[in-house]
Amino acid sequence: MVDLERTRDLFMVAAIFGTFGFAWAGWAQEAPPPRLRALLGALGAASLLVGVAGGLLAWQNWDEPSSFSGADDGIRFGIVVGVEVVLCLVGSAVLAARRRTGLVAAWVSLVVGVHFVPLVFLFDNQTLLVPAAAMVVSAVLAWRRAPAVGSPDGAGRLAASAVTGLVNAPVLLLTAAANLVLGLASS
Repeated sequence: MVDLERTRDLFMVAAIFGTFGFAWAGWAQEAPPPRLRALLGALGAASLLVGVAGGLLAWQNWDEPSSFSGADDGIRFGIVVGVEVVLCLVGSAVLAARRRTGLVAAWVSLVVGVHFVPLVFLFDNQTLLVPAAAMVVSAVLAWRRAPAVGSPDGAGRLAASAVTGLVNAPVLLLTAAANLVLGLASS
């Protein structure tokens, strides 16, 4: 379910997810197959446009209802995001220490995907379940498709950043666009 009365939240989801769709499309540019570069560029550009539109609309609708009705809501959100950031940093450091930096994108995707689940309840917005599932799936796919340590050519496998970006960027873009449309339809 989606609370259509919380238009500011819908526009904020569009802003944040559009921006992160842009980021994942950019991260995927680290080592994509050449034939996918234009697609990743288009995904990045579209995501950024939706993100900017969502941000402007959130700003214009700042006085509209929001999930953040009190300090406790902000604290809960901060805890969820804080745990996410710490897990991303610690996992990335462990991967770097093990010389598996190529898997950082998969790790971050997994952590971010899981962190969306409590946000579904905080924002009363089930559209967040789609990117949650997609990001976990992309992490698993990327982990399985990543080149083995010491493999000089990667044995024809895609970089984890390419796998996660090719899955996450369009899903985040679509989630952002859906929330943007829902916000516009209900405002």
